[in-house]
Amino acid sequence: MTDSEKVLLDLLKDSIWGASSAYPSDVDWNAVVLESQNQAVLGLVCECLPNKETSEMQDIQMMAQYAKYTFEEDELIKLFDSHSIPIVIIKGAAAAVYYPFPYKRSFGDMDFIVPEAYLEKAVCVLRENGYCRISEKVDEFRHIEFEKNDYLFELHHRFSYDDLDIERYIIEGIDNRIIGCIDDHKFPMFPPLTNGLILLYHLRSHLQKGLGLRQVVDWMMYVNSELNDDYWCSAFKSLVDEIGLTDLAVTTTYMCQKYLGLSNSITWCQKADESLCDILMESLLSSGNFGIKRGSEIKTEKTVTAIKKEGIFSYLQKAGKHNWTAYHNHPILKPFCWIYQIFRYARQAKQQKSSLYESMKRGKQRYEMLKELKII
Repeated sequence: MTDSEKVLLDLLKDSIWGASSAYPSDVDWNAVVLESQNQAVLGLVCECLPNKETSEMQDIQMMAQYAKYTFEEDELIKLFDSHSIPIVIIKGAAAAVYYPFPYKRSFGDMDFIVPEAYLEKAVCVLRENGYCRISEKVDEFRHIEFEKNDYLFELHHRFSYDDLDIERYIIEGIDNRIIGCIDDHKFPMFPPLTNGLILLYHLRSHLQKGLGLRQVVDWMMYVNSELNDDYWCSAFKSLVDEIGLTDLAVTTTYMCQKYLGLSNSITWCQKADESLCDILMESLLSSGNFGIKRGSEIKTEKTVTAIKKEGIFSYLQKAGKHNWTAYHNHPILKPFCWIYQIFRYARQAKQQKSSLYESMKRGKQRYEMLKELKII
């Protein structure tokens, strides 16, 4: 862990919980700001930065970003309500609602979900009201992307990935949606049990793509607000036991206590493997939000993890089928997709040979961590 990363963790404790950390006199505050940007948490820590001009400017930017988000969300909810389309906000405001100062949370695109039966109607309504569909192919298994007023909207009709299906809990959550409220802004959100599952599942998915502090803080704030010992024992534990995410929940929560100041009054996580908590923290600090600190290297790490999980031939064949344009036009080439993928990787390795070894090493470490967390 670098000095800048250590300072950032202390800044988060100070800004969220009102702690009072002592910082070394030789702190490189520019490096700390860059680190907070890479982790998408600059808004949370800006008021604790020594440069008050930078702090105030960032605070104004976060307020403007939040105002834009809430305006677009209000317009979207009104539109769907007027057409009797059930809608639930995913992450975004539904995560920020647990923060002491919700506008300080970083907001990206807007994720929302409708029941599968309403998907076609939702797409038509969006198109008829100025929302432009970005692509006909992007991840349509889970969501469809639209753009309006320079804002990205992700219309989900499914939340799960193939490797862990939690859709029956999502459907139940839509049926039992509640109204969240941040000041005067009201929005439909999942009830606490489903919302916690969404945030935990989000952690799980980003562990393989590049988990950052923003996703971890979302989970921590949910735990602080909702997941005390009684609720864990009476409701949440049985749910995550059933779907195999108990180790991730326990490890991440204990990591938040050790590094981010979460209250020790939450005891259900305190039998966590401390060394695994340390490995998880090192992994997310080295990745950054969406793997931004790894750049193209994250692809190699993910590939190594996938090969160890699925087996080399199965993975090469699947990747070749996805990447080989000639196969898309001539399905008769299917038996040779794995060969194409080998040559594709050979070209990439030649271009990236300086960083290939380290990326492969980190990919193996990532695989071992995911295995210990019982994610793969």
